[in-house]
Amino acid sequence: MSRAPAAARPRAPRAAPLARAALAVLVAASVGAFFIAQALKREAPLLKRPRGYTARFQPAGDGHPFDRAAHFDVEATVGDVLDVSVLTLSGRVVDVIAPRLVVREYRSVLLSWAGTTSAGTPAPAGLYELRVRFERAGQTVIVPGFRLALKGRSA
Repeated sequence: MSRAPAAARPRAPRAAPLARAALAVLVAASVGAFFIAQALKREAPLLKRPRGYTARFQPAGDGHPFDRAAHFDVEATVGDVLDVSVLTLSGRVVDVIAPRLVVREYRSVLLSWAGTTSAGTPAPAGLYELRVRFERAGQTVIVPGFRLALKGRSA
């Protein structure tokens, strides 16, 4: 059996240096993303609130002597300056109930909403949610699972 001369033998293809570099970057990025994801999993949420909580209330009507506002609390896990707003489920701001509220880390804050808009007019019956803006953290959070259920006005 004879061997072909070295010049006639086919060469094994070489991987392009650019392809090797791209593969190395992808592997490094994947490993980095894994560690970032793990760190984010361990990070505490900004708000501590039980899920599935609904505050149902009926605002005071004419001649009704009792306070019929919804009273509820939120607990921030970080110290910050908050803006707490009541929103419709479609995301429209109805009322800002706590502008520039200074909170300390892991302190519960009692809030209330009388069922009115920012203009002081009665809000329509329906479901509402809370939005909390954290000024220093630069984040906005819709309180998970929390709903304000406003019933119709009493006569």
